[in-house]
Amino acid sequence: MRMENLYFSIYNPGGRKTTMFYAKSETKETIREHTARLLDNWELLQDCYGERFIRMNERMWELLQLAIEYHDIGKANTAFQNKIRRAIQEEVLETDCDVDVPHNYLSVGLVPFNKLNLTKEEIRLLTHAIGYHHERNKLPDKEAIRCVLESDLYLQREMIVKHMNLPVVEKLSFRFVDRLLRRYTIHDGEAFWDYVLIKGLLQRIDHAASAHLPVESYTDQHIGAYVRYYMKKQSFQLNDLQRFTASHTNKNVVVIAQTGMGKTEAALLWIDRDKAFFTLPLRVSINAIYERIRHQMGYEAVGLLHSTSAFYLAERGEENWEAIKQQSQQLSMKLLLATVDQILKFPFYYRGFEKELASMANAKVVIDEIQAYDPKIAAMLIKSLEMIKKVGGQFMIMTATLPTLYLDELKRRNIVDEDCTVFGEFIDNGNHRHRIQFHDREITEGIEDFIKAARSAQVLVIVNTVRRAIELYEHLSDRDVDIPVYLLHSQFTQEDRQGLERRIKEFNMAKEKGIWITTQLVEASIDIDFDYLFTEMSPLDSLFQRLGRCYRRRSIQGEQCNIHIFTQNVSGIPSVYDEHLVRESICLLEPYDGKILDERSKVELVEKLYEREQLKGTAFLQEFEDALSMFDHLDPYELNKQEAQRKLRDIQTIPVIPRRIYDRIADLVEEYRRCRNGEERIRLRMEVEKKTISVHRFLAEKYVSERLPKPFEHIYIIDVEYDFDQEHGKGTGIQFDKSLPAFY
Repeated sequence: MRMENLYFSIYNPGGRKTTMFYAKSETKETIREHTARLLDNWELLQDCYGERFIRMNERMWELLQLAIEYHDIGKANTAFQNKIRRAIQEEVLETDCDVDVPHNYLSVGLVPFNKLNLTKEEIRLLTHAIGYHHERNKLPDKEAIRCVLESDLYLQREMIVKHMNLPVVEKLSFRFVDRLLRRYTIHDGEAFWDYVLIKGLLQRIDHAASAHLPVESYTDQHIGAYVRYYMKKQSFQLNDLQRFTASHTNKNVVVIAQTGMGKTEAALLWIDRDKAFFTLPLRVSINAIYERIRHQMGYEAVGLLHSTSAFYLAERGEENWEAIKQQSQQLSMKLLLATVDQILKFPFYYRGFEKELASMANAKVVIDEIQAYDPKIAAMLIKSLEMIKKVGGQFMIMTATLPTLYLDELKRRNIVDEDCTVFGEFIDNGNHRHRIQFHDREITEGIEDFIKAARSAQVLVIVNTVRRAIELYEHLSDRDVDIPVYLLHSQFTQEDRQGLERRIKEFNMAKEKGIWITTQLVEASIDIDFDYLFTEMSPLDSLFQRLGRCYRRRSIQGEQCNIHIFTQNVSGIPSVYDEHLVRESICLLEPYDGKILDERSKVELVEKLYEREQLKGTAFLQEFEDALSMFDHLDPYELNKQEAQRKLRDIQTIPVIPRRIYDRIADLVEEYRRCRNGEERIRLRMEVEKKTISVHRFLAEKYVSERLPKPFEHIYIIDVEYDFDQEHGKGTGIQFDKSLPAFY
């Protein structure tokens, strides 16, 4: 039974008209109307996913309801009401107390705890959930709070009661301020996780209501049914991997499966009827899976969340892309495809982390290709899974190779166990796809080999840095060979890079002859199948991802090698790859020189490379252990969300626009600043953003001349040349002084 119904007869027996208290200026929504929206979402969440919230018993749902009822009651203070009245051009109210105190702190002071039959711990939980449903840089100030409550809100008590249909305190007490200053920590044990859920769900519900959205969308659309229908329509039969995941939807799952086994469909079958978050390392991979799910399978309940998702959705002409973007940002989509930095950074315990973590409590989380992350992010993912398990969520780890170090840590922390987790390994060792050949040379010495192979086949060249890729491209361009040569790396504008990603797939599908020179950008991101791969050595897990771009769906015939690995003067050490890992990878792989490298050997070699004993004394192990220790000992609420994002990304890159490009679009920036039409502003903003390039801060700072004007001040203008011919898809991208260190 809702609180407004419970208290209505007591406090508003005659249905008298109450004083208007506003909650929002945009819609002139009252506090009571806004609260009613939250209660609708509370009911929706409980009705659709109540059974999936393992930690949420009946009492916890009641406490969440109480938090909702009282969370915004402090907005009735006159200073806040006058802010809204000025915004909507209504007459301001007279007041003797114009002190500006955050409403969330004031709300707690009006809760009649002594009338609500609460335990001491429940009082603390509600105090903190309501008091911190907005995280402020400003800590509670007892004297300021006392002033507003005594001189303003308490004097309006009867009008507030009538407006909210709720009881409020009859006698003011300010002990709650002292309680607020003693925040929850992980040392509070199980109470901490209860608090995370109540506060996090309150924030989810509140943010959705403010956006006039349901807290959960498309709850009756089940991805498992769509996958089965799609596979039946395509005359596909479920393979062993897919049958395995489909039969263990009630368990956590760890699967190792080789490329081309239908891992995506396997994960979706495991998700089945549940809400889910599907994470991948690279945005382009996420975009490709989004395309398959939404447009090939016809599943509308899928969202997209990464740093350029809005640009991608709008650029491809997605109908209702703004709604998809908004529902994705609110985490309300039934299935959300995302990068880990968007939804799994809660181990930083930043202020407001509870919303993202509570979203996992009724959901399943898929982590695809965990080995593709650097050790610090892998440590964050392991800590994320530990926290997800605590709040009652489920997870799947699916990967082509799983470093032993990571699996051992998952077991040590009891994240994966025999009771709740099933393990599966799915390798077709009879399908031989790769015969490798080592070259004790630098890859620049293999140019004649590239050209020879490309006269009758498709050749993919993968190197470890952008600089090495450009060097090879320029060598081939200088040779004026009569075969097409293309270059793809991260240092093109967003717009040009997306064009190149489309072009390489079209080139591959059309079976054109020629050479593509790329970086590790294509390792696990672009669905291509080339005839030959020429690559610099990299750690085995990275190397085997590269191999997946060659003979992806074919078996190799005859004695000819289709994989050529160059081991001398390898670029990107130590800036991109750990030297020890590269050296050990060469040693482990050398016995296969000139031979078939089968799928089981790939898995076993990665396991051996990443054994803790093998890694002793390495920078890789040190970084992994330091990151885990940091996450284990972080004090909650030290960081805000933006600071956590910077720590996660290490903020090594900044967005820049080369001067020549900026000069062509400067008028768009000015047009944006003058424009008042919402849709047109979004279009103009994306036109500017798609001209940006993410560049290493060290490389950029020598050439940065100025920032763009607001609201683009995060983008820098850089005085360097940019080379690209959009019509022919040719060019080297941004051009730095070659004497500077290579970071990519």
